[in-house]
Amino acid sequence: MATATKTAGRAGGDGAKKGKAAGGGKNGTANGGARNGGTPGPASRAVRYTVVGGLLLAVLAGVGGITVGILADQGHLPGDSLREVWNTPDDDNRPSDSGNAAWASGDTVAAARADGVTGYDARTGARRWRHEPDRGAAVCSVSRTAADGVVLIAQGVPDLPGGAEGGEGCTTVTALDLRHGRELWRTIRVAATDEIQDERDLVAVGGGLAVVRDEDPDWPYSWAGERPGSVRPDRALRALDLRTGKPRWTARVPKGCVPYRAAAAERQVLALLVCDRDDIRLAAFDPADGKHRWTTELDERRRVQPIANASEFLSADPVVVRVDSLDESGSDSFLSFSADGRPQGRIASGGAHEDFEGDRPAVAKVAYGRLYLIGSVFQDTVSAFDLRSGRRLWRARLGSGEDALGLGIAEGRVTVPVDLYGSSAEDGLVVLDADTGDERDLRTFPDSVASSAGDLQDVLPGPDGRLILARREGYDRPFTAYEER
Repeated sequence: MATATKTAGRAGGDGAKKGKAAGGGKNGTANGGARNGGTPGPASRAVRYTVVGGLLLAVLAGVGGITVGILADQGHLPGDSLREVWNTPDDDNRPSDSGNAAWASGDTVAAARADGVTGYDARTGARRWRHEPDRGAAVCSVSRTAADGVVLIAQGVPDLPGGAEGGEGCTTVTALDLRHGRELWRTIRVAATDEIQDERDLVAVGGGLAVVRDEDPDWPYSWAGERPGSVRPDRALRALDLRTGKPRWTARVPKGCVPYRAAAAERQVLALLVCDRDDIRLAAFDPADGKHRWTTELDERRRVQPIANASEFLSADPVVVRVDSLDESGSDSFLSFSADGRPQGRIASGGAHEDFEGDRPAVAKVAYGRLYLIGSVFQDTVSAFDLRSGRRLWRARLGSGEDALGLGIAEGRVTVPVDLYGSSAEDGLVVLDADTGDERDLRTFPDSVASSAGDLQDVLPGPDGRLILARREGYDRPFTAYEER
């Protein structure tokens, strides 16, 4: 069960963990009573068992009581559990070293892997289409989001097996329509290396634009050797029409800087730049003509270096940048900026928050002007932070024996699939209020949905109120859809 702790000012004390009864916490105690000026809180699982079980007992009697007891113990009572609606084929989730992503657009969900992109019907799970890179090529990078039903796929030819040379690097960008899997257009880009690497923010979509970042082997953050192609830093960030691929503009990157990451939103195009050879800065460009608007330091106190402090965009609107090892904890920090580049909230890892684990990235999402994240050593807390101030708004402690596996934000709810340690065959779903962190629902899946934290790539809202789990490469099926029983 989740216990929400509200925080005024700097984050401080923990909320106490809720105890759970034997059997992996399936019959623990939830938040009850009133909240938000007398609005009733969610009924606990025990209450639901009593109500639903009582109704069934009245109808079934005798043997029915035994049935209800078994269903309750296994998490299959109506109103308490989730039912699997459809599954994608298990042979669609192949091992992949690059290009891993999942998108939902209209009635289509799609999964990207190094060997291609596959689209499925979000209502039935049926495969709709398959897009594969050119012969001998692999998907090396993809746009973080979809815009107007379009994503960007970057592909290239890797070195031959055994380390033999012959690769061409990530040299081709394709715009892909998610509804039909149709290639809309393609363009050639300059790559810094002939290797295929899993690189984020190489391409981006937003505001009717496709943004492509070219690169050069001589740039300070590049590990590449000699390459026949090269590009000037002030000509290496360009935008094309999202639907047609027609060139729109090339940004004038400030002198002394080279582009490092790219993002796009409706009102501006963003880039992380490496300036003076070892300092990452944030810059914005006009989406109409690519004119440079402003540049600001990521951290006013110190240099943020591309090798020691790997950085990427978590969100383009509002602007949030994830930075690795920015403090002594060696974990992630999240930096928020206003639309005109003014530093806002700084949500640091470790220290007072103690919400991050140093050996893996924190699971985080931006919504409603807040940063939501899963953290702590055992992945057993969910927190919400205000992006303007960096102040923690609430922290929900999961119950003993519940570890968060993923994070979804939609319709004012935070959905968190959890690993139930007391059950070898089932996992659970905790639903929290996005404003308060109070528990709104608690259900069980009919099976195990992930083996550990990190297996779930995303938690997506599906049609008709369904929940779609997107898994990372190598774990059974790419997608499974569930609905309330």
